[in-house]
Amino acid sequence: MFTNLQHLPGLTQAQHRALPFVSNTDLSHLADQLLGRLRSATRYTTEALTFGSHFHSAILEPAQFQAIGQDLAGRARSQWVAAGELARVIKRHRYPRHVRYLGQAEQSYTATHQATGLTVKVRPDLLITSPKGRRRTLVDFKTTSCKDLAQFLETVDKYGYDRQGALYADALGAQRVVLIAVQKKPAKGQSPQVWVHELTAEQLQAGRKKYRRLLRACVELASLLPASTSSGASAS
Repeated sequence: MFTNLQHLPGLTQAQHRALPFVSNTDLSHLADQLLGRLRSATRYTTEALTFGSHFHSAILEPAQFQAIGQDLAGRARSQWVAAGELARVIKRHRYPRHVRYLGQAEQSYTATHQATGLTVKVRPDLLITSPKGRRRTLVDFKTTSCKDLAQFLETVDKYGYDRQGALYADALGAQRVVLIAVQKKPAKGQSPQVWVHELTAEQLQAGRKKYRRLLRACVELASLLPASTSSGASAS
């Protein structure tokens, strides 16, 4: 359970990352460390983060996306163009095109995880609240190298999309989490496919177990550090 939900309007992506609280990416790094995986070093490169930022801006903040592109050249410009092309593929599909106008995009929030006392920070791609305020839906846009929907569904567990979805849903009081994915590398001669998948109750429950276990691990590991280095148990 989460308490003390705070909306921090107007924060940029960089300002959000600088907040001294636990993020989903922090939990991914911790999971890799606990399992002895080296994957984090390659999954979260500056180039990958930049591409993801361009992709989301092109879908949700097109004016900002265009402004960024004016000052880019070389490989950076090529990255920007590729992100824009994938965004256009997304927008050609009715559901993604429709929902991006319904909610608040790229807004930062913090909340306190009651069981551990840790503060988490979340920044959903899109948060849609029903007209009467009774239901909230989270929409998360993804790029993927998967060849088909079945393969993409396998990545829900592999890459922790279930954990991210459950963490964000619980912190924000959302009832639904919808993933919208677009292929980065379609089959030869074919257009990139777009897949829409709502996380099932089983997937959300699995993700919930993952983030709770990792938040407990954050506290346990912090308790093993000297007092001078463990003040503020949350990661940045």
